[in-house]
Amino acid sequence: MNWLHFLNWVAGLYLIYYLAHILFDYSRNRRPHASFSGELTFTEDISPKKIEHLPDKTESPPKQAPKTESAIIGSGGVSLKNLFSLCREEAIIYTRPVSF
Repeated sequence: MNWLHFLNWVAGLYLIYYLAHILFDYSRNRRPHASFSGELTFTEDISPKKIEHLPDKTESPPKQAPKTESAIIGSGGVSLKNLFSLCREEAIIYTRPVSF
C-alpha cells in the first residue's frame, strides 16, 4: 500500500463517518416533539424585592497628587511632537534598522 492508497482510505473513512453523523442528526430531527412550543419558559417563581435606597455620600472627592513628569520623558524619551521636530532638524541618528 502506498501513500496515495492510504490517504484515499483515510479520506473515505472520514467521509463515511461524517455522513453517518449528518444522517443520524437529520433522522433524529425529523420526528416532531410533542412538548416543543417554540417559547422559552422558566419554571421558577421569581418575585422582585424592594430594597432600601442608601443615601448618597456627600463627601468631597479625594485629592489628587500633582501631576509629575511622564516616566518616558524622565528616562530620556521624547514626546511625539518633539520627535517630529527632531526629525525636521535631522537630529536623530539611526544606529540600527527600525522594524515595524
